[in-house]
Amino acid sequence: MSPLTPKQRLKIAFGGFLSFLGILLLTITFLIVIEKINIENYLKPELFIYAMAIIGALDILAGFLLLHSR
Repeated sequence: MSPLTPKQRLKIAFGGFLSFLGILLLTITFLIVIEKINIENYLKPELFIYAMAIIGALDILAGFLLLHSR
């Protein structure tokens, strides 16, 4: 097993967190689309749309940062 530097471990953890967050958001969106859950019971619809847009933009930005930090 090769030793990893703390910077590499942070990149791996950050990438894993972003992957998990992306899958979670896709799952929630899918459940809303097929009407298994009603997001209005938990959040205002506008707030959910803004949250999805912000998290999506941060996910893309983090992807570029991870790509260019090799």
